[in-house]
Amino acid sequence: MRQVRRTGAAMAAMAAMAAMAVLALVAACGGSGGAEGAGDQAYAEGRYQEALAAYAPLSEREPSPRLSAKIGASALHLGQLREATAAYRALGAADPDRADEAADGLERVILAAERRRDETVLQEAVTALRAVAPDRPLGRHALGLVQAADGAADPAGFAAALAAATEAGEVDSLLARQATALANMGACEQAVPLFQAGLRRAGRPGSAAAADGLAGCYLRLGAALLASVPDSAETLFRDAAAIDSVTPVGREALIGFGDARYRQGDLVGAALAYQAAISAGQPGDSIAVSAGKKLNALVTAVVPDSLSTGAP
Repeated sequence: MRQVRRTGAAMAAMAAMAAMAVLALVAACGGSGGAEGAGDQAYAEGRYQEALAAYAPLSEREPSPRLSAKIGASALHLGQLREATAAYRALGAADPDRADEAADGLERVILAAERRRDETVLQEAVTALRAVAPDRPLGRHALGLVQAADGAADPAGFAAALAAATEAGEVDSLLARQATALANMGACEQAVPLFQAGLRRAGRPGSAAAADGLAGCYLRLGAALLASVPDSAETLFRDAAAIDSVTPVGREALIGFGDARYRQGDLVGAALAYQAAISAGQPGDSIAVSAGKKLNALVTAVVPDSLSTGAP
């Protein structure tokens, strides 16, 4: 995941905003007494751990937006990002009028999580930001979230990440990552359009991976349709083999194509497909053995009960 880049002017503006926030916090808390007042004094002097230790018990006894804001700011200064996330989310939920303040805090948490490459906190903070300020654009945060995710992103997050991508390589990477994640989940119907989009971006890095992923999905979808709709399965197997008929996936697709032709009564077409699967690989490998058995069954008119492709 790439670290967010900011210009010097943007960084200066953020520093100024943070300083103003601290001044506002201290001013707002100037009249507090007791434990909260002690926490305010500690915060103003940069003793954030003492401030948090003062605020947290008070919030547990009597939660309030005011304390949530103070806890969030203190935790963020200490690098306790999960605590800051929870506090800012509580602030936005408890007082909608302070949703922008909560969202600003969560954006600072997100930036810190991106710098740390902390995927768990990044996910939690982005989720909280969506809950607190659903209309606020995620921008580069969405891109970082999708790039850090282990699995497939939700459609809204993926669309936001694509919108935030400014370089061709980022778009290629997003398409390949999302499509592969969907395919690994068994959602090839959703993955195929993304693999196809990657292929249309021919010549860019990642197009080879898109081709391999697309062929694999065609093989899986064809295997699922073989028994019930062999003509549709035939099309999918043919498309998979057309991408590359010498890879294991392509050769399995040739066997699947033969199975589909056989189920439609075309024994010659089936035999040619099985022979092509044998010829495209090494003699005696597992795919050649499987295709050979099916070919021999045709020749001897001993038809197997099942003509499964063995697709994953």
